[in-house]
Amino acid sequence: MLLPITHTPPSGDTVGIEIPAEVKAAIGLDDAPSWVIVSDYNVDEWPSDGVSPVPGKPGSFAYGFIPLDLFAPIKAEFVVLPVRR
Repeated sequence: MLLPITHTPPSGDTVGIEIPAEVKAAIGLDDAPSWVIVSDYNVDEWPSDGVSPVPGKPGSFAYGFIPLDLFAPIKAEFVVLPVRR
């Protein structure tokens, strides 16, 4: 499952969890507000052409790990959403 990260705040039926500034800094994201959008996901097999490498790090696809206290609410919101077909 791939969940997008965006600078656009969730609105309407979009469900998103804001990424705390300290987490963004720890994993190398910029300092503008960002959200993980849990209501818009893609199912993909790994490896995939749909996943881009980290800018400046060819062959690296991971920015870093998010802490459990951020992962838990993302997971909680995701699992209660209706299954998209």
